[in-house]
Amino acid sequence: MRKVTALLLVGLIVLASGCIGENVGLTKEKVLNAIENIETAKYDQNFSMTMHFVDPRTNRAVNITMSGHVIGMFNKTAGLEKGNMSMNTHTMGMDINFDWPYFVNGTSTYINVDGKWYRVSSNDTIYSQAKGSLNVAYIENLLKRKNVTIKKLADGYAFRVNVTFWEFVNATNQTGYLDEVWGTLPGSVTVDTISGWVEVHLRDDGTPIFIETYMSIVMTITAISKKPVEVHMTVHEEVRFSDVNKPVHIVAPEGIENASNFGEMFW
Repeated sequence: MRKVTALLLVGLIVLASGCIGENVGLTKEKVLNAIENIETAKYDQNFSMTMHFVDPRTNRAVNITMSGHVIGMFNKTAGLEKGNMSMNTHTMGMDINFDWPYFVNGTSTYINVDGKWYRVSSNDTIYSQAKGSLNVAYIENLLKRKNVTIKKLADGYAFRVNVTFWEFVNATNQTGYLDEVWGTLPGSVTVDTISGWVEVHLRDDGTPIFIETYMSIVMTITAISKKPVEVHMTVHEEVRFSDVNKPVHIVAPEGIENASNFGEMFW
């Protein structure tokens, strides 16, 4: 798995409400303040991805589907997070499944594979997928960079904003990583956004309780064949938050102090 998959976890929902004006009680500033005040929360995340391209060596169509589920909790002040992540990938008639508990302490991320803990680099895919607190930070960044219209719902508020692939990448602070990864490839990689947006549902005080994002892109890769390879990707993600700012119990799992490097699992 590459981190670009994690970066593209996105989705879709339609609002059934009217726009509200500048005089309503909930403003962008109040939402940003509510986000800043989130210290603890539990989250439930579902994501899916489809990808297809034509293999230039065989001229055969390659289709890949991926789906996953993450549940967890975080304490931003303590820098702690724990949860469980499961994923299913189907390609070329094969199914790849895994179910991994994870633990985060500051900048150190750990996963448990077959009862053994491994330390994961912050550049690894799971780092972005497992960190529920990063979903909150990414919405904060989008709000600071984009103009939004907050709408009143029957229960709470919501806003939806269109985003391009690169706006999404910048909001999740992944530009440096992609530059590094794609810099190792021959030729170049370009990305065209077909459709992309993010929708956030808020409590009356501005606290986000539901985030859904959607993106459809075409990634064009040159120099790996005589003709450029076009990779079509669609990604969908939903994240629900609960027990915001309520006490959470997060302790280091037994055996974490003896964690091996994640790369050693493949040798």
